[in-house]
Amino acid sequence: MDVSLRPNAPIDIWNPDWNDPFDPTVEAGDEFAELVAAVRAVQEAFTRSRPDPAAAAGIAGTLRSVAQRLEELEVGEDDQIAGHRWDLAGRGQALAPPLHIDAVTETTARGRVTVGRFHAGRYAMNGGVTPLIFDEIMARLANDSGRPWARTAYLNVNFRAPAPLDVELRVEAEYLRQDGRKRFMRGTMYHGDVLVADADGLWVELKPEQTLNISEGGDV
Repeated sequence: MDVSLRPNAPIDIWNPDWNDPFDPTVEAGDEFAELVAAVRAVQEAFTRSRPDPAAAAGIAGTLRSVAQRLEELEVGEDDQIAGHRWDLAGRGQALAPPLHIDAVTETTARGRVTVGRFHAGRYAMNGGVTPLIFDEIMARLANDSGRPWARTAYLNVNFRAPAPLDVELRVEAEYLRQDGRKRFMRGTMYHGDVLVADADGLWVELKPEQTLNISEGGDV
């Protein structure tokens, strides 16, 4: 799909229109969610395993075959499904842990995430994973409520306590204010009542010419 043809209208990323070809998602109810779950299962099992040489060689061959099959199905970035499934936790991508969004208003969002050993950093969540989670929920809130599309300009994260593995963490985002094209955001992450991390971020609204060709990025 040529995104330069996208109408200059806001996209409701919390309630996608399954019949709109310009909405950044695909039809729900297909088997792609199963594929994402399988990829995540492989990632976690790989991290937890200690295969002997024969097992490692055999599994590597199997995974290369899977990669080759997927390469045969390659499409352009605007037509891929991964990252475009707004109805799925993590938007159907397998980079960051799956963030489940539970509630959203015009200025707040609340979700939950559970991190396994694939995203671990020595018995706790890897520090590099925390910004991925904050960027996901804060960016989605920054682009909610009919606001024109914006991109992350900066994200400052403070680590307050180790984020444990295999337990549910609460993640919250708050839309603080807008100053011209700048949108200021704040995020927090909790394990129970314990604050494990917080973040401040800035999103900058794209210029009209950037909106019309969003897939190419560009300076903000």
